[in-house]
Amino acid sequence: MKYFLILALLSLQLATAQDSADSTESTMGSNEVRVDILSAIAYSKASLSYERYINDDWSVGITVGFSDSDKINDDFDRGYRNSLPKYDITPFVRYKMSNGIRNYYFVEAFVSANGGDFKETVRRIDLDGTAFYANETSEYTDIGAGAGVGYKMYFSESFGVELLVAFGANLLNTDKSPDTLSRVGLSLGYRF
Repeated sequence: MKYFLILALLSLQLATAQDSADSTESTMGSNEVRVDILSAIAYSKASLSYERYINDDWSVGITVGFSDSDKINDDFDRGYRNSLPKYDITPFVRYKMSNGIRNYYFVEAFVSANGGDFKETVRRIDLDGTAFYANETSEYTDIGAGAGVGYKMYFSESFGVELLVAFGANLLNTDKSPDTLSRVGLSLGYRF
């Protein structure tokens, strides 16, 4: 993890040095697809994104994620955690905060539809009147919202790297769903 952060910081420094060359108009496309490699390695989560650039400063997109981590599933089964996120569908809107074309900072606002499993220990009474405790697993779905910041740089007209840190909160089913949402990732993308 430390090596990823060091590599990202060095890449940001190199990309900033190229910012003066970005003053001319770009022939970059208006669409981009990305895969989040940090989530895949750290959390066994498949996360794919599509982003559409509306103009020089604004873009909109959607991220779809599916999670199936053996470690997180094991923690859920052993009772170390009571919620097990399985999927999220996250539309977002972004605003570019710097003037670079090939590398720039941005802010993001997002909404997330997410779901998974929830486990709780409940008290039951059998027909004889004896009380006992049992674990019950149910599914949850929720909608949350949040915001974040990120940095994007392109190595050519088409290939880019994105670093994103965003957090939010679930809003509707808070007794079963996780309290916080996180969108922390290092993504590789293709712009066309």
